[in-house]
Amino acid sequence: MFTTAKTQPSKPGSAAQGSTHGATGSLAKPWRALRSLSLAQRFLVANLAILLVAGLAVGTWVGDQLERSIVDRTASVTALYVESIIEPTVASMSGGGELTAGEVATLDAHLASSALSERVRSLRLWSEDGEVVYSPNAGLIGQRFPVEGHLAEAWAGEITTEMDDLSGAENVWERARWDRLLEIYIPVRERGTENIIAVAEFYMPPKDIDQQVGQARLTTWALVTLAIVIAGLLLYGLVKRGSDTIQRQEVALSKQVDELTDLLDQNAELSERVHSAAERTTTLNERSMRRVSSDLHDGPAQMLSLALLRLDGLQKRAERGDPPTAAEISEVETVLQEAMTDMRSVAAGLRLPELAPMGAGAVAARAVQDHARRSGTRVRLITHQVPDSVPLPVKIALFRALQESLSNAVRHGKSEAVEVELSGTPAERQAGAAGLNLLVRDDGTGFDPAAVGSSDGLGLAGIREQAEVLGGSFALGSAPGAGTELRVWWPLQTGPAET
Repeated sequence: MFTTAKTQPSKPGSAAQGSTHGATGSLAKPWRALRSLSLAQRFLVANLAILLVAGLAVGTWVGDQLERSIVDRTASVTALYVESIIEPTVASMSGGGELTAGEVATLDAHLASSALSERVRSLRLWSEDGEVVYSPNAGLIGQRFPVEGHLAEAWAGEITTEMDDLSGAENVWERARWDRLLEIYIPVRERGTENIIAVAEFYMPPKDIDQQVGQARLTTWALVTLAIVIAGLLLYGLVKRGSDTIQRQEVALSKQVDELTDLLDQNAELSERVHSAAERTTTLNERSMRRVSSDLHDGPAQMLSLALLRLDGLQKRAERGDPPTAAEISEVETVLQEAMTDMRSVAAGLRLPELAPMGAGAVAARAVQDHARRSGTRVRLITHQVPDSVPLPVKIALFRALQESLSNAVRHGKSEAVEVELSGTPAERQAGAAGLNLLVRDDGTGFDPAAVGSSDGLGLAGIREQAEVLGGSFALGSAPGAGTELRVWWPLQTGPAET
């Protein structure tokens, strides 16, 4: 009969306690590896585990049911065959009688026949009190065994089957010849009645049944495996779509967060630049006012003072009856005319022409023409791909930058030839922003760029400040005796374009 092995409980000890930390550490690694997987991958692992457990349970249960079904079907078919042979042979046992010698000989003959021997390996007949009345093992005949288990069920009218390991005391003869056999108990009834006169116990070889059960189990596991794979793939496909959507949203959200972070950093940087620019602008404005004041004091004011002194002297002479001569009056007029010229020059430097209706190229041409007319210096203007629409603040900054750079080239650099290049910048060349480029190059004496920002470099500092306030850039290259090259770039997104 089948037996169940029991596992002895392990004794508590230091070895078991010492293994707790190692077990915890060994579990932590798979857990970390599982958490590193994507949502769809984690679901696939969990889904496969669940499906495998469920498939194992279902496959095992279905396999057991198929095995039982095959065994029962085989037993039923064989029982009918055996019963048709045994029932007429044991008629003498009706009413508590015993087998006759002729009936025993008949049973031996049937058991030895090729037709029955192919199906049955051993046969026993039991009386109601548990006595073995027939067996191939003559030493077993006449022995009594408890009427229990399958034997009792057969006396109750049931056909029972079991794959027997032949470990029972009554199976000594069979155990010496086979490892295991299919055991079948069949109630033998009196012909034409339901009265049970004996129980036949016979054993069949398990080879055919094992083959059928193996084939059935193989088919069952194949179907279960196919169902697991199909279910897993379908569920994985559904979760994969959701996981991909979540991942795309996470990537998009992460990108938006990065962009927002960059914008916040840029805003903070711009805020700092605006704050610094405001401080520098205040300083530059104050220095510009001082320069205007100095220009007025050193130029027109001095000449007006000289004219007043001359007029005062001429007035005193006239009071004494000595009228001024034409040459003296002409001298005063000359001084006043020079003062008026200097004042107009200062005013012209402070006042801008009407730039709003002009394009950037026209603004540059106007600045170059004004400078050439005042200084007599030759200036070459080159324009290409200049944008048609340029914000007014950029045009103002362009005009002032040309005024200052051209004036510096002649007044400080002693340059005799200046080249101005104005061009547009495509959006992809300047961090994604379209812009306007200005290049002013002269062949003058040059200077040390480190001096920019001092009182002597007020104009260049103003150009840099205007460029940075508008979000542009400023670069200056020069060396003593090597001329000067000034580059300015302004973005075209400073505000609504005005033409």
